[in-house]
Amino acid sequence: MLGYKALAKAVAGQTAALIKGNDVFRTFDGVNRLVLQQVGLTEILGRNVRYTGRMGGNVGPGVPDAQLRRTLKSVLSGTGYKEGAKVTAAASRKRRIWAHGRERVDQLSDWCKEIGTKLLDETINPDQVLAGTLESQTLVVRPVKMPIGVDWPEEIYTTPEGLWSIVIGDQEFSLSEMSIDLLSPSRDGALRFVISSENKRGEFELSLYEEDEAPNYRYLLQSEERTQIKRGGRAQPEDITDFFYANPPVIWFADGSALEGNQYVELKNVKPPYNAAKIQAWGWTGINIQKESQGTEKLVDSVQARVIRELRTRDYHMIIDDDAKGEAADVVAIRIQGELTAPTGIEVEFYHCKYSGGPEPGQRIDDLYEVCGQAQKSIRWMCSSEKRSDLFTHLLRREANREEAGLPTRYEVGYTEMLQTIREMSHLCLVKLTIHIVQPGLSKARATPDQLELLSVTENHLMEIYAVPFVVIASP
Repeated sequence: MLGYKALAKAVAGQTAALIKGNDVFRTFDGVNRLVLQQVGLTEILGRNVRYTGRMGGNVGPGVPDAQLRRTLKSVLSGTGYKEGAKVTAAASRKRRIWAHGRERVDQLSDWCKEIGTKLLDETINPDQVLAGTLESQTLVVRPVKMPIGVDWPEEIYTTPEGLWSIVIGDQEFSLSEMSIDLLSPSRDGALRFVISSENKRGEFELSLYEEDEAPNYRYLLQSEERTQIKRGGRAQPEDITDFFYANPPVIWFADGSALEGNQYVELKNVKPPYNAAKIQAWGWTGINIQKESQGTEKLVDSVQARVIRELRTRDYHMIIDDDAKGEAADVVAIRIQGELTAPTGIEVEFYHCKYSGGPEPGQRIDDLYEVCGQAQKSIRWMCSSEKRSDLFTHLLRREANREEAGLPTRYEVGYTEMLQTIREMSHLCLVKLTIHIVQPGLSKARATPDQLELLSVTENHLMEIYAVPFVVIASP
């Protein structure tokens, strides 16, 4: 440490002093949804044990409260989200702070400045910073809460979409043609979901149980045809139930909690309800608000057609009808920032449309469950720069499939060559996503506390993980 002291004083002056003890954990400030993978504790009482270390996927819950009361935090390391990206954060009471990454020297310099600012900020309470750390529970009984969405495992989203395919019976489908959705969701019924193309489906149920006094889980195929998954064109398919056991799909609930296999995580920080003043109230004259999709027939009185007509009045380079199994969203709008010859960024807007549960706007919480789940699911396209570019490959692939089937184009504005150009731009330009939900069955003036709480959960999910703005479009 003498060498570091000398360096610090040479750079910062003779008054420079080492920061140590609990203050080093200020480095976790601003990291959302933190999950600890390493916890090191130093005993305060007793001579036999001085240090206890735990490592794993989520070790916070494994430390007994009694032990925490007689120890000091020595080493903490975990992962979370900050400013629209997944990050690691780690610190040791013995003056070490680190993170995992492959960055340039200037980015390392910026990181050091940011960490230094936190360490010197005496308004940051290191204990309060860590109070929001997420903890998982191992369940043998499902939570009595309303599920609103289910999504593919993270393993699928860390690779290009084109690598994966699903085999149902004797037919193979690319992942871009497949959807994963909840099946008959309820507060306390079986947790069931369906994987489906336009003409094939596999139904599954998550079973939580105890075996040899240990919690366990499995995925049960509820439909007749065997369902398999392949990674890569030459790979042998494996039963998707086996794949799901190793890589569980995530199920979200209306309160923001999530279940992966038998690992259940609740949010600790309760956010205020969504501000109803932010809801955009559209007129729906001439629209059957109980008709969601325009379909290949281009039904002009559908909710989706109303959205497309509105977007046509604005300045977009592409407007795409992506509706159908495997969609990114019902409508995708794309705008290039700057000149086409010298772009500075790409703005992408997702519009998730949902039909109303009644002929008039009302106070039905059911009108929001599915569309909020769709909004939370679509954040997957922001998990990496590669995935953001993969979005445009997804849209190109689905247009090619539509053309091959002899059906009308998905392009409402724009053309294939423009979308190909945008894909190439995405490798060099920043891609920004905004997610909209469109539900004319929601009334801005009469929104209920339950509806506003669900909208708040969705907004915070998008903002805390990948800093994706959230817009709600409804009726007056």
